[in-house]
Amino acid sequence: MSRVDHPDLTFRALVIDDDPGLTGLFLTLLARHGFAVDCAPNGRAAFDYLKRGTYSVILLDLMMPDVNGLELLDRLERDSPTLLRRVIVMTGAAQPLVDEVDRSKIWTLMRKPFDISELVSQVRGCAITHSAPASRPAASMSPRDAARPSAERR
Repeated sequence: MSRVDHPDLTFRALVIDDDPGLTGLFLTLLARHGFAVDCAPNGRAAFDYLKRGTYSVILLDLMMPDVNGLELLDRLERDSPTLLRRVIVMTGAAQPLVDEVDRSKIWTLMRKPFDISELVSQVRGCAITHSAPASRPAASMSPRDAARPSAERR
């Protein structure tokens, strides 16, 4: 578990993935785009982070040890359903497992390998949508970053 803070941060992201290479990539990439980033190696550790902090966006892998992504999504739906709209599922899982994700309840689902610029665009769009208006005035949003209906984000 680790954390990187950007000096001018506006948004907070939680990355939940058991792959250290991807976790390192997300830490670096998102910090460069102004995010404070926390990382959890599985859903069990993610529960602890979610109890202690508020996140604009949650990046979630499906295939992890202990508590996997589907189990975490089920728990969020039960305990904190409003957080589901902040979740970007990232997965290389087989299609039957991907089909278990209700895409209408999350921000979006991205298949690995994914395009880095598309990932950043989705993360920024989600963060802007789920941040308090006082911390990010609507006038500062670019049209590209503005929230779009979930059907358009897939």
